[in-house]
Amino acid sequence: MRRELERQLEAINAELRSYPTPIARCDEQLAELLERRARLLGRLQRMDEAGRPACTWMNEGGVDAA
Repeated sequence: MRRELERQLEAINAELRSYPTPIARCDEQLAELLERRARLLGRLQRMDEAGRPACTWMNEGGVDAA
């Protein structure tokens, strides 16, 4: 799933890089692309956070530590 989201993000980024200029303030297509990119970035960030442990166990007590 992550690869698919990253693929979609790369496609949107490529489309944004090649977006014709000048850009009007009321350009709804550009606004939609930016919103889609923000949603994808949010989903990827949530996936990263879900895979990260809430805390890390550090055993600094040596061999006999519990």
